[in-house]
Amino acid sequence: MQIKKITTKQQKPYLFLDSGNLLFQQAQIAGGPSQEQLTAEGIIKIYTAMKVDAVAVAPLDLASGLALLKTTQQQGFPWLSANLLDQKGRPQFQPVRIKQIGKIKAGIIGLTGALSSLPPGITRAEWQTVLPALIEKNSHQCDILILLSSLSPAENQEIAQRFPALQLILAADLGNGNMSPQQVNNTLITQTERQGKYLGLLNIDWNKSGRWGKAREEELNNLRNKLGALDWQLERMRTRKDLQQPEYSEKIKQVERDRETVAQQIKTWEQSPTTAAADGQNPLCSFTYNFMALQKSMAEAPEIKALVTDIKRQINVLHQNKTSTD
Repeated sequence: MQIKKITTKQQKPYLFLDSGNLLFQQAQIAGGPSQEQLTAEGIIKIYTAMKVDAVAVAPLDLASGLALLKTTQQQGFPWLSANLLDQKGRPQFQPVRIKQIGKIKAGIIGLTGALSSLPPGITRAEWQTVLPALIEKNSHQCDILILLSSLSPAENQEIAQRFPALQLILAADLGNGNMSPQQVNNTLITQTERQGKYLGLLNIDWNKSGRWGKAREEELNNLRNKLGALDWQLERMRTRKDLQQPEYSEKIKQVERDRETVAQQIKTWEQSPTTAAADGQNPLCSFTYNFMALQKSMAEAPEIKALVTDIKRQINVLHQNKTSTD
């Protein structure tokens, strides 16, 4: 419901993406009917109703094995993983999905992080084996490349350093919660709290340069911090007697000029929201972001509410059957 409200209000094309660790809260669960299994099936139904564009397979999604994921993939659920392979080295899931978002063609790649144990019949390739060729191929076909990754933070950082053609990494690291976008080379890395506690909203002002500029507020904060440091330096220089000698007067004047330059830069940024040009013609791409807590009290769309009610009903029936058996 909240996603629909936001997109309707903004009237902009959007992608609904998830980097995985979506279905279960632990690495392995027992086979057979269980509350965890019913909940996972329900999550997939809800995401389907919400028209999710892509979901990467992450370690926790494989807690009950491959069967649920393979079945729902055959039913059209957009699972992605470029590095989960069968015994012959063929991808078990779609590696890349290309979506047209307004005038922008987005390439979405999925990578699965390390697992404590693999389900029977599959292997996990390292990203160094599969990712370079995918980026090389799809960077020529797409305007923006997005990686849905449950790899470690260090691996995501290394990927960002190596592949400037990759503009965005949405992470699913279990050790991190909401993470503000961090720019590494020409890649933004960000993630939201797992298990649907928050909705991460990334608004992108995209253009042909394909290169990120710093977010306006980030640049302003950096300049304001620099201005504060120069003010402190000037105050210190003016109060120290040993720096009041004639030979230091030019040094003080230089710091004063530096301060005036930074103050003017702040004024320019505050008066104009546009981002500096990347090549003299196309401005750099920019973004804003927000993490929105999803409260249980929020109104649900009727279709989603019906699905949640049915999941609860199935769980209650399961508990009743177990009670009568025990």
